[in-house]
Amino acid sequence: MTQFNRAYTFIYYKDVKEAEPFYRDLLGLRLEYESDWVTRFWVTDDYAIGAVQSGKGFLEAMEDKPVILCIGLKDEADIFALYDKLKDAGVKMHTSMVELRETEGRIFFCEDPEGYIVEIVQTPK
Repeated sequence: MTQFNRAYTFIYYKDVKEAEPFYRDLLGLRLEYESDWVTRFWVTDDYAIGAVQSGKGFLEAMEDKPVILCIGLKDEADIFALYDKLKDAGVKMHTSMVELRETEGRIFFCEDPEGYIVEIVQTPK
C-alpha cells in the first residue's frame, strides 16, 4: 500500500480572503499561507482545506459547488455551541438545529462565504 502523509481539498474562491474569517475565526482552524493566492486551513495535523484564488490555480471558481466539506469534531467538543456561534455570526445554516442521525451521530450543515456546504459531524464512539 502506498504511504501518504498529508491530504488537502482545494476549493476555489472568487476572493480568497473571504475564506479567512469563516475557517480561521469561526471554525478555529489554523491558517497557513502557501502563497498570496492559496491559504491552507488545517483541520488536523494531516489534513487541510486549501482556499485558492480563482484564476490562479488549476480550476476556476464556479457558481455550482458540487462538493461537501465534512469536518469531524472531537468527542469533547460542544457541537451545539459551534452551531450557535456560526448561526449568531450570520452564517447561512442548512439545518435548523443540530440533528441526531443513526449512522453519523450529531450533525449540521452550513455554508461558507463562497457557497460551499460544510458538514460538521460528531460521531459517538
